[in-house]
Amino acid sequence: MFIHHHKVQFYETDLMGIVHHSNYLRFYEEARVAWAHSKGLISYQTPSSANHFAVYETQVKHRKPTFFGDDLQIEVRAKSVGNRLVFEYRMRGRGNEVCSVAQTIHVPLGIDLKLQRLPAEIKAATEGELWIETWL
Repeated sequence: MFIHHHKVQFYETDLMGIVHHSNYLRFYEEARVAWAHSKGLISYQTPSSANHFAVYETQVKHRKPTFFGDDLQIEVRAKSVGNRLVFEYRMRGRGNEVCSVAQTIHVPLGIDLKLQRLPAEIKAATEGELWIETWL
């Protein structure tokens, strides 16, 4: 399992200092890109190195609020299911409590925006990910 850390910034919160719900998907995307970089699938110096994936579906459950200054820990795991790439995320906040869980499903697209096969390197990167339980 891959773990990404994020410190909540002031601009990510509302007037009460609580993280606005729209930022959770941003945090999850940040963690997903860091996961891909850690697997050698993306180079930060070459953005075009990223495969073209469309977000097919997102689900987020908010369990507890997070606040300005919180150190978030985002656990990421991925698996390929047919032609789809499925990510699950579990976010921990204060006291190591789970504050949010999510799932995103992605499909590969070509330059012509037509559905493509899942690249072999993506399938290889997701092999061995342990999914004993479902977080969402």
